[in-house]
Amino acid sequence: PNGVVLSPDERTLYASNGATVAAFDVQPDGTLRNVRTFAALQGLRRNAQGEPQGNADSICVDDDGRLYVAAGGAGVQVFSPRGDHLGTIPTPLGAHAVAFAGPEKKTLYIVGGGAVYKVAMIARGLQRRAK
Repeated sequence: PNGVVLSPDERTLYASNGATVAAFDVQPDGTLRNVRTFAALQGLRRNAQGEPQGNADSICVDDDGRLYVAAGGAGVQVFSPRGDHLGTIPTPLGAHAVAFAGPEKKTLYIVGGGAVYKVAMIARGLQRRAK
């Protein structure tokens, strides 16, 4: 996977997995258990067989545990800590990387299609981690 991030409490590891995001329980010794589908990307084009066309890419998390998933042509998709799709931040070109930065980590940077987008946010990235 290209996108990997820990939950704010560091008990869950999220990883991009094609058109989904997988979750793993992090054990006290650092090993991973209980792999499961955490969330599925929304609004992807489908091929002739009805399979989704598009992939989760980079992932970041905010202080409240929401995941922000760069989803190519499907923008940045936001998921609750339970895996519910909360909405999509549209981008003019495909979204391939996403991260919080800036003062108080209240700016979401999105990279894709040869461009960098800067989105002022109410939510903020984790204060105690670099990403």
